[in-house]
Amino acid sequence: MTTLSETGQIRITQAAALRWLAAAGSEGVEAARAELLDLLLDAQPIDREVEPERWRARSLSTGWDISVSVVREGRVAVVVAINARPYQRRRDRR
Repeated sequence: MTTLSETGQIRITQAAALRWLAAAGSEGVEAARAELLDLLLDAQPIDREVEPERWRARSLSTGWDISVSVVREGRVAVVVAINARPYQRRRDRR
């Protein structure tokens, strides 16, 4: 399956960076952009048939479940919105 980074360059908008800053408590907008970009490199498509496209990055090692909306500008994937929440392994229900 194709990852977001394999589709071309990724750009994080100011709005998406600010949303990540609020969720993760990064050290400023540029740090938030860099962190979010790193987390989204291996994002998997949820729905590429709609505009904007939807992608998801979920990892126990990072502890985040992130869904993003992406608009295409040529080969550039522009992240225009995000939804982020902490992600942890579900406990066995017995």
